[in-house]
Amino acid sequence: MYIAKSLLLGAWLVSFGTLAYLYFWFRKYTALIADVGALPSSSSIDYRVLLLLTKNLYWWAAMILCFAVAFFIVRAWPGRLGFWITVGVTELIPVGMLGLFLILVARLKALGKH
Repeated sequence: MYIAKSLLLGAWLVSFGTLAYLYFWFRKYTALIADVGALPSSSSIDYRVLLLLTKNLYWWAAMILCFAVAFFIVRAWPGRLGFWITVGVTELIPVGMLGLFLILVARLKALGKH
């Protein structure tokens, strides 16, 4: 059970950390490009933005660190059932965003073939 709880908490830390990283990265670089504090309404984000993560050594190190911290947290404090239900339900947000992203990429590739 410790392994399952560690994987759930580690995935939660990685997913919300990744969302925060991408949010602040987009906010920083679009503000430099468009001189505004947020994404302009006419902007789009390319699916190749995942290269920001997969080729970034710091992201991989942070992912390993998140799973290690989650393992130590679970070993030190098993948590109550309500906590694990909350973690599981809130994990559905980044999983849903990733699923939507992958569906849109697949549809764009299918449209590109026609």
